[in-house]
Amino acid sequence: MVVATADLDTAIVAAWNASSLDTTFAALGGTSPLLWDEEAPAGQAFPYCVMETVDVSREARMSSLVGTREVRRVNKKFSVLAKEVSGDSRTAKEIAAYLVEEVMKVYGGHPTQVPTGVVTLSNGNHITTFYDTDMGIRIEDTIYQWDISYLFIVDVPVAG
Repeated sequence: MVVATADLDTAIVAAWNASSLDTTFAALGGTSPLLWDEEAPAGQAFPYCVMETVDVSREARMSSLVGTREVRRVNKKFSVLAKEVSGDSRTAKEIAAYLVEEVMKVYGGHPTQVPTGVVTLSNGNHITTFYDTDMGIRIEDTIYQWDISYLFIVDVPVAG
């Protein structure tokens, strides 16, 4: 992919796929795919995760020997949606918190584990990812949503 944000999305999905997140979500009833871009279809089995681009901004622009490059800040939100599971004593909130912790182990923000996910762009470089914040909200009596915000900083080529 040559479009910077789309390239980042592809790299984030690749890091998800290289982790055990699909297995973790599927063990609680989720059906593939478990990471959705922007929105999940109606009727998607719980639990699942939706990734959204919240904001993109240019931090810097510079010339190099191979052309022009930009450093971009891409704010992403991961929304984990979970439902109570028959036979599991945990509430929907507890299940969502558990899954959010697993996502944080891959992308960052976990209190005791460094991120394991590798975000590699096809065109450009992933500079760093900053965990911003997380927050949960009850959607229904048995459904809970927990959002995690990240700031991805990338260095991408730009013609002109």
